[in-house]
Amino acid sequence: MAPPRRRTWWARLLGSLGVGLASAVLVGMALTVVDLRQAGHGQLLLSRPWLDVERLGVHLSRADAVCLLAGVLGAVLMWRGTVSGSA
Repeated sequence: MAPPRRRTWWARLLGSLGVGLASAVLVGMALTVVDLRQAGHGQLLLSRPWLDVERLGVHLSRADAVCLLAGVLGAVLMWRGTVSGSA
């Protein structure tokens, strides 16, 4: 049996971007549901400001940071997983 064919860099890039975007959207939807539950029970929100640097224009909440991390992690895992044609 022949070894699996290695994917081209652009196919890996498109796949990684797609998986990163999809994972960020799914995690963002889950965080929205959790935040709505927190708001309904009068607890601290995940969407309240966490990292606020006015002069740089950075305004991030914990939910934003988790969503960004999920997107980057999904894209990196897809990129590394397709290096040998395994996915």
